[in-house]
Formats: sequence, C-alpha cells, structure tokens
Amino acid sequence: MSKLTALQEELADLLLNTKIEAKVIKRLQRLDGTYYLQESKRSTSPIDFAKEEGEFALKVHEVKPEAPLSPLYVNLRSLPSEVLEKIAQVLAEVKLETPQQYCTGVPRAAVVIAKEFSKASAIPFLDVFEKIGENTDRKIVILKGVSAKPDTKLLVIDDVVAHGKSKLEALEAAKKVGFYVNMLVLIDREEGGIGQIEKEGCRVYAAMKLTDILDYYLEKGMITKKQFDE
Repeated sequence: MSKLTALQEELADLLLNTKIEAKVIKRLQRLDGTYYLQESKRSTSPIDFAKEEGEFALKVHEVKPEAPLSPLYVNLRSLPSEVLEKIAQVLAEVKLETPQQYCTGVPRAAVVIAKEFSKASAIPFLDVFEKIGENTDRKIVILKGVSAKPDTKLLVIDDVVAHGKSKLEALEAAKKVGFYVNMLVLIDREEGGIGQIEKEGCRVYAAMKLTDILDYYLEKGMITKKQFDE
C-alpha cells in the first residue's frame, strides 16, 4: 500500500510522465581505461531511468569518476508550471515544528521552487544565496548585502538531498550572517545527506523518500521489477 499522500501520488505521476528537454551526463571510457564525462540534451522526465550505457553520471562523478553510476536521475530543472505548482503544494503540506520568517532556495534549481512554495505557504521569499565558480570549484555563498538579525528563522528549500554537500555550504553561509536555518527538501535519495546536515544542528524535513516513490511506481505498474531492483 502506498505511503504517499494523495498530493504526493499526483506529483509522482507527473514526475514520471512529464517530458522535458534536459541535460543528461554520460560517463565514457578512454582507451587507456580512464573515464570522462560528456554532457548532452535529450527528451527525459523529471524522474527518469537510464536509456543508454553510461547514463547517469552525478556530481560525485566529477571528483570520483569511477563511482557506480545511478540507474535513475531526479532532475527538477526547467519544469512546466503545473509541475512546479504541484511541488509547491507537496512541500507546503509538510508540517513544520516552528513558524518560519522567510524561505529561500539553494541555487540554482531550487530558487524557482522556493518562489512557488512561498505562494503556497505564505512564507515570504528572500533571495539569499548565489553560486560561484564552475564544475568542481562551485560554491554557494551569501549574496552581497544580505544580512539578518540574530536567529532570524530561514527555511532553505532544495529539490533533492543525496550527500548534502551543497546544503552544508548553504547552511554554513547562512549561519555566518545571523540566520537560524531549517531545511525542506522535496525528495530524499536516502544516501545519508540528511544525517550529515542534522549533525550540524539543522533540522531537515523531507517531503518524500525515493524508496516510497519507487514502491508507488511498482505497485501501479509504472516501472518494471527490474528497474525497481536496480
């Protein structure tokens, strides 16, 4: 029996069935056995399964190219408005333990999600972060001129949590200028990221777990048992 709420089931359907033109990163191998990453665009879904050998390389493969590839990818960029609205509704039904004064998004994908969430939750949006650098030198920092009174409550929104690196950067930067941070993510990939963030004293709320989404897809016959097992 599905562990998802009715709204979450509606969103899960959209994430598997909506088609977008999106970036896909493949891992390819040179003749000497070393790996390199190749970026391309194809028609895909926000939650999609690998179609060709070498898909999907993730951020971790930029520094550890030999790491196992992911059999599925969660890509919540360039979404149509009806999917963004449903994401915001799902995030807004999460019960927060304390009232929040502002919300913001981890750049760049989650900023548009946070703005939509602000409409659904009535928590004002505040632009806080920017991303600087490229590839493995990327870093999240505070926008110039942003500051806060001590312990101003800021809810940081992100799309997916895996290992938690970008969220820890956002947490550290926000705390330095006075924010008291809680985080809200749409999907927990269950790779240990939430535990890493909460060790730093930040409460993390996850609307959905990846395993619950996959259980729902299997139950409804939307994916095969082979895809589920992989």
